Amino acid sequence: MPRSNRITYGQCLVLASPRPANQDNTANLTGMKRTQAASINFSFSRQRFKQIGSADFVGDVNVTNPDITFATDYYYTNGTNEMLLGLNVDGAKGAALSGIRRPSQDNNFYILFGSGIKDEVLLTDSDNLFKDNYNVTALGNCFLNSYSISASVGALVSVSAQVQADNISVEPYNTTVPGMSIPAIDASTSKPSATNKYRIKKSFFKNTTNQDGLIPSALEPSGIKLTLPNNVNVPGLEFTGSNDRSAFINSFTLEFSIDRTALYGFGSIYPFGRRALLPVLGSLSFSATASEFQSGNLNDLVILDNNKEAFYDFTIDMMGQSGISGARWEVQGARADSQGLSQSIGDDGSMEAKFSFSMSDASGLNFSTSPLIVNQPTGTASLGATLYVQATGRTSMDDSVYNADGFKYEWFKDGVAYGSNHPSVTTSPSSAGDYYVVISNELGSATSNTSEVS
Repeated sequence: MPRSNRITYGQCLVLASPRPANQDNTANLTGMKRTQAASINFSFSRQRFKQIGSADFVGDVNVTNPDITFATDYYYTNGTNEMLLGLNVDGAKGAALSGIRRPSQDNNFYILFGSGIKDEVLLTDSDNLFKDNYNVTALGNCFLNSYSISASVGALVSVSAQVQADNISVEPYNTTVPGMSIPAIDASTSKPSATNKYRIKKSFFKNTTNQDGLIPSALEPSGIKLTLPNNVNVPGLEFTGSNDRSAFINSFTLEFSIDRTALYGFGSIYPFGRRALLPVLGSLSFSATASEFQSGNLNDLVILDNNKEAFYDFTIDMMGQSGISGARWEVQGARADSQGLSQSIGDDGSMEAKFSFSMSDASGLNFSTSPLIVNQPTGTASLGATLYVQATGRTSMDDSVYNADGFKYEWFKDGVAYGSNHPSVTTSPSSAGDYYVVISNELGSATSNTSEVS
């Protein structure tokens, strides 16, 4: 297939591995969803030295590995990308940064830049068509550096994220067996792994790959619901309900950055880990139409008596078209930074507010998604075989509706209900058919791949 002499628009693909980074990636990569932009930057930490009597530098040494960053913009879908970035998506069981202290919370990213194959990836006939059509920039031992999500009514929810990498390789992709070398560093040798490999397959980019379900599109919220705490009275914001203290807002932005310290062993330019410096500071800002300017005092938002400042908890639900929340953010211990009220002739009054909050691996921000399927049923199975599925996302303790693991399961055979509320099902021993499962939680549902039983 002929190659172009330039990189064309629309031929940038991003794949991510599970954690930890140093493992085989021939069958477990997941394509990031709805990626809109990707950029890679690296700079060298070089030390030059002189010598008496010399008119020029006599030495040039790289004292550490390069500073490598990968930045991406994408539209929020169902939390798949957030999981790939290392965020915990089950807010019922832990904070968004849960596990960030563990050294194994790194993974690899594979960015395909190049002329690309002529058709869309999902229309290709064979995985072999990736060969000689893409240059792969492989990033190893990646840690999340920053995350920002912005949403407004009537628009797609957009995310910007950046990760730090400890190694980079750029090479044309080919289909050698057993695969191409992963970019991750092997802690036992302090060098890039010589044994583990990666491969690129068209199935990695489908909507039904690991950590995903049958999602029709990026999430376009029909409403953004902000639930305020009982101890805050925000001037300019009319509550839509007196019982749940909820108000529908126009937009919000939530963001945070994570500072890390690279840990080096003597004699190696590659760090053996990156320690997160906790806590970190998160920021929440939102705007709303002020239809009724309520009474309220600055003292309700900032109380400085006895050197104590008021703090608040907020919950943000991004409502899907069905009215069910597609994602939930729970901010804890937020303190007011600023607030503004404005009005102009011919326009509604508006209110803007900004809060900051402390984040750690145990508190500050909880994030919940609808179910994400991390292990799909096998693609084919024999009559009478048992099929299994595994999901993550927000779990529930309501055992009257949900299974013991916090999800509800509905199995189907040829589109007809089959089986019970369980992550596994035994297929019919006497008749062939197509099996799949719909997994639900409090925030939505996900549909698995189909298993052909014969």
